[in-house]
Amino acid sequence: MTERKIAVVGAGTMGRGIAQVAAQAGFQVVLYDGVPGAAQKGLEVIQKSLQKLVDKGELEKGVAESAGKNVFVADVLDEVAGCFFIVEAITEQREQKRDLFQKLDQLCGASAVLASNTSSIPITELASVTRHPENVIGMHFMNPVPLMPGVEIIKGLKTSEETYRKTIKLAKQFSKQPVYSSDKAGFVINRILMPLINEAIHVVEEGTSTVEDVDNGAKYCLHHPLGPLALSDVIGNDTTHHILSVIEGELGERFKPASLLTWMVGAGLLGNKTGAGFYLWVDNKPQQVNGQLLKYLKQ
Repeated sequence: MTERKIAVVGAGTMGRGIAQVAAQAGFQVVLYDGVPGAAQKGLEVIQKSLQKLVDKGELEKGVAESAGKNVFVADVLDEVAGCFFIVEAITEQREQKRDLFQKLDQLCGASAVLASNTSSIPITELASVTRHPENVIGMHFMNPVPLMPGVEIIKGLKTSEETYRKTIKLAKQFSKQPVYSSDKAGFVINRILMPLINEAIHVVEEGTSTVEDVDNGAKYCLHHPLGPLALSDVIGNDTTHHILSVIEGELGERFKPASLLTWMVGAGLLGNKTGAGFYLWVDNKPQQVNGQLLKYLKQ
C-alpha cells in the first residue's frame, strides 16, 4: 500500500474538487461514483478546471497536465482497495453513508484511513458500522474545494491519534489549513454559518429587508465575499435545510429551518444546481432575484 495513492468516492461538486486538489498535490487519485458515467464526467470537469487555472496564470501548464494524468476513473468500488486514504464525498444521506462505510471497511482492511466529507453527520456514528473505528475521521472541505484554503478535521469517539496525524499531514500536503472540531452537530463551520443563513432568510421572510439588500449588507458591511442567500444557493438550499435540521435535532429549536427555506425546498428552488433559488442562475452565476420567490413573498 503506497502513501501516494488515495481514493475519492463520489464525483459530484465536492468529490471532484477533492480529487483535483489531491492530483495537484502529486497524489494518484482513484475517482469512483456509483452513478454510471459520473466519475468520467467528474474527470472531464477537473480537466476543464485545471485549464481555467492555466488560462488565468494561476497554475503552470506542466503542473496542470500532470494533475490531469493523476486521476483515474474506477468502474467498480473494489478498485479503491490498496489506497492508503479514502475520502467519502457522496450525498449527505445518513443511511447511504453508513452503507458505504461498511463496504469500504471490508475492502480496505485495517490500515487505510476512511475519511468523510460530511458536513453534519456524526463521525462516531459512521465509524460504528466499521470493524476499525480508529481509522475513521471527518475531513470536511469547503466549496469550491480548489479555491477554499480551509478544511475541518473531526475526530470521532474512537479516532486514533495516528489517523488524526495522517489526516492533518494530508490536509497540509493539499495546501489546506486544518481546523479541528470535536464530533458535535454542525462541527465548527456549519454551527456558525447555518444560523447566519437561516437568520438572513428570516429577515427576508419577515419583510425587514430584501434579498439584494441582505446580501449586499453582508458583502459591503461585513466584508463577506458572498451574501448568505447567494451562498445558500451555491451550497444547495436543500443541503442548507438538511444541515439545519440535523443541528436542530441535537441542539434544539433555535436551529429550526426558516419556513421560507422549507417552502423553497418543497418548490424545488434549490439554487444554482436547479437554476433557481433566491436568484436565477446561469453558468454558475446569479443573474437576478427569482421572480417566483418575489411573487410568493407578496402573498
